[in-house]
Amino acid sequence: MYILDIEASGLGPDSYPIEVAWCSLDGEQAWSALINPASAGDWEDWDDYAEEAIHGIARDQLLREGQDVVTVARELEQHLGGEEVFSDALPFDSFWLRRLFSAVGRPNPVRLQSLETIYCSRYAGELGAAIEAFEAPHRALADCRGLAEVVRSVVGQQ
Repeated sequence: MYILDIEASGLGPDSYPIEVAWCSLDGEQAWSALINPASAGDWEDWDDYAEEAIHGIARDQLLREGQDVVTVARELEQHLGGEEVFSDALPFDSFWLRRLFSAVGRPNPVRLQSLETIYCSRYAGELGAAIEAFEAPHRALADCRGLAEVVRSVVGQQ
């Protein structure tokens, strides 16, 4: 089982993923990447508030250090395609995954599920409350690792 998290250029309909990460629930495997928006061709939308108050990632940094959208999409497809993948922000992360794979002309192979359903209804209430209380640092890999720790603590697998 894996947890996926995405940071984005903003929250509007023209927003796109700028950082993506995943980690295994046990914490043994993890990967993250910044995404170069210029490699997608038409990703121009930028929310200064998101940069300054949420994730702290500058567009210039993405242009210098970000990976090509094809490389990022290939990594996600190879490691998460066909796996159980969970998100704490299902509508947003699903939207940004579609944007990523659309930019490379491929259907999204990663099927996300809500993190609160990771262990069905047995832990849903307690897990939902713990996720709500989690103070995400809003960097994709740190968020994944923190959420995995939250899940492990709720279900007693720490």
